[in-house]
Amino acid sequence: MQLTLEFLDISEFEPKRIEASWSNPRLSPTLKRERDAVAQRLIGIQTDNELANLLEIPVGQLLHILYEEKKRYHEFYIKKKSGQLRVIESPNKSLKILQHKVKPLIEYHYRVKKSCHGFVGNGKGIVSNAEKHKKKQYVLNIDLKDFFHSVHFGRVRGIFMNVPFNMGNSAASVLAQLCTNHSRLPQGAPTSPVLSNLAASSLDTALTKIAKRYHLTYTRYADDITFSSNRKFPLAIVDRFETDLGKVEWRVGSLLRQSIEESGFTVNDSKTRVQHRSQRQEVTGLVVNDGVNVSRKFIRNTRAMLNSWSKDLVEAERRFLMTRYHMSESEIDSKKLDGRYFKNAIYGRLSFIKMIRGEDNSSYLTLCKKILELEPSPPKSIAKLKERFEMYDVFVCHASEDKDDVAIPLHRALEDKGIKAFIDCFEIKWGDSLVAKINTALQKSKYVVAIISQHSVNKAWPMKELNAVLSSEIDSKQTKLLPLIVGDQNALIEELPLLADKLFKVFDDDIDQIASELEMRLK
Repeated sequence: MQLTLEFLDISEFEPKRIEASWSNPRLSPTLKRERDAVAQRLIGIQTDNELANLLEIPVGQLLHILYEEKKRYHEFYIKKKSGQLRVIESPNKSLKILQHKVKPLIEYHYRVKKSCHGFVGNGKGIVSNAEKHKKKQYVLNIDLKDFFHSVHFGRVRGIFMNVPFNMGNSAASVLAQLCTNHSRLPQGAPTSPVLSNLAASSLDTALTKIAKRYHLTYTRYADDITFSSNRKFPLAIVDRFETDLGKVEWRVGSLLRQSIEESGFTVNDSKTRVQHRSQRQEVTGLVVNDGVNVSRKFIRNTRAMLNSWSKDLVEAERRFLMTRYHMSESEIDSKKLDGRYFKNAIYGRLSFIKMIRGEDNSSYLTLCKKILELEPSPPKSIAKLKERFEMYDVFVCHASEDKDDVAIPLHRALEDKGIKAFIDCFEIKWGDSLVAKINTALQKSKYVVAIISQHSVNKAWPMKELNAVLSSEIDSKQTKLLPLIVGDQNALIEELPLLADKLFKVFDDDIDQIASELEMRLK
């Protein structure tokens, strides 16, 4: 299986598609009754008329859509990374409405296998799939050929005629017709993912038994099968051989191949590979050597795409379409090149990095910061980070009497080192809310240098700031307050017992040294 990580719509470079629409007044896009109640009634239905009633459509209209409409699907092709073509079959609007209605009814009765992680929700996905194989000595990747197309009409009808659906032949045949095209599951229909998982239930059962027999870990994400182990795989699972050119390749073992083929699927031999822990081990596009992570190469490539954007967005998009989708110059309409496809590809990659590494990851934040420099109207998930990048490194808390001798000199020394520091006299402008500005700055500062002097301990405002930071430290359990004592340290600590357990620094007219220490702490 090839994971598509870019959110890219290349429809304008393909023939015009029929777009799905919910505007048909004769066909409601949703079921009027409760899903659970309708799903229960799906069990044991016998006729096409019962199925039509369940989907809240006249039986005549249902049969017309399925058997008489000339163009049930619009087919188009997109190029894979390999250069091969993938056919996408998009159902027409009436068919898609019916498929969206029936999809949750089928899902209601699907009992997800523990080994299955694709198209099932409940927190499962490429991350949970990869998690099962982290820190293993050996990882085996197997790809199933033409996964959806392997599930033919008779197989789909059989799913509906057997447990748990137990439908009659007439109802099962009509429902199978609703979910298939060219007598097999189409890639592009809403119902194909859940039906492919139902069809692969016997495969999951068989491969789970093999995994237990040989003490292996097994998972499946759609057509992507993974085994892992801390011992070498037995020959029944996978065999190593050398080609005439001396290249090492892997072949699925006889026992494993037999189980896959008896379950109605075919191994794509060109994608079988074994990865040792000394190599980069990948499962569904994620590195699993020491934990689940995005590869450094993926991060570097995303950074390179942003650099291309900064130089020439349109030209970057042209090269992207040619390299990623193997499109020729003649296939690209230059008039439609405006950068949005390329931008969407980058946004998709950033979403992927965020999903795996988290929103606080430094690589993710650095890439998002670059986006904000290039794009005035980025996606909301990135735009909201703008305030985060406007954080202060240091908030200088002080009394006005200490401003000229300590606070301002410290502020200037920090700014000279490229450290963003907040001090009220420079940051609060005419008309600003004093309370709001200071509270926001306190929250958005990494550290607060509190200048503790006889002046500050006797003033309400510096003490409010100090107490706010101490309270924040208790909640977050992270050090934020850095006390700087100006004057008699014993007398000042006696007046502020809350600072007794804090490591403080005594001011000795050493502004540059204090700034240097803060610089090191921030690094």
